[in-house]
Amino acid sequence: DVSLDFHSIANLGSSEVTPTHWVQIAEKIQSLYDERDGFVVIHGTNTMSYTASALSFALQNLSKPIVLTGSLKPIDDLGSDARMNLTYAIETALLDIAEVCIVLGPHVLRGNRAKKADQSMIETFQSPKYPELAEFNVTTKLYPSRIVRRKRTLSLNTKFDSNIVSIMLHPGMPQTFFDALLTAKPHGIVLRAYGLGMLPEHLYPWLRKVTKAQIPIVIKSQLLRGSINLHLFRKQMALEEMGVISGKDMTYDCATVKLMWALGQTKNVRRIRDIMVKDIAGELTQ
Repeated sequence: DVSLDFHSIANLGSSEVTPTHWVQIAEKIQSLYDERDGFVVIHGTNTMSYTASALSFALQNLSKPIVLTGSLKPIDDLGSDARMNLTYAIETALLDIAEVCIVLGPHVLRGNRAKKADQSMIETFQSPKYPELAEFNVTTKLYPSRIVRRKRTLSLNTKFDSNIVSIMLHPGMPQTFFDALLTAKPHGIVLRAYGLGMLPEHLYPWLRKVTKAQIPIVIKSQLLRGSINLHLFRKQMALEEMGVISGKDMTYDCATVKLMWALGQTKNVRRIRDIMVKDIAGELTQ
């Protein structure tokens, strides 16, 4: 028999979710952690990958699954996907998995590797750079890509600094935009570059100002499946020498949340770099 308890954190659309809600969810799970075999978090799909990433950093050394699920149509609508998704999520919470997952439909994905890809019930989320953890079909298939249950001591760390900004480059972006950005004094920057980490050279003086101001800047790719490689070309090696931090193969959503979390741990840029390039919760490939 399966025993279910229900707890309400907030009743709002996922576009309204903030780091405060991440903390509330993590602390609620921590308070019930020893009493339950697994947890299901019902959450809107639009920012689900951000919340999943946040929980993977706030709640480390998991010995049981935390499963995020939701739906594209309300549960009382005819043909809603909510009941199916909730059923799969509850089943996932009982599997031999010990990490934060996203489950919509029959696929179980690592939460900090998932990305909302389509407003489609067939494949709402994708994990473009990491294989799925499990799959529900006629039988339940568990894959070796998952972290399995074993005795671990839960570690709770819910400090996030959301005073960061993200920028996606496009050809012809005015220099004045970048200059104005520094006047806002963000605590961190995520920069989405071209290809495997290419930037126009006219931005290099601005990047030097950023790093001189002790503002950590993480470079991410605009590619769906690409990984940042700052050692591929001479121009990119100069970025690393300036102090730009490689986002490697993290998703943009995860890299953004991880930078918030890293800034919550320390304001030392060298330590932030160490946190960002280290695999903490399966979010990047070393």
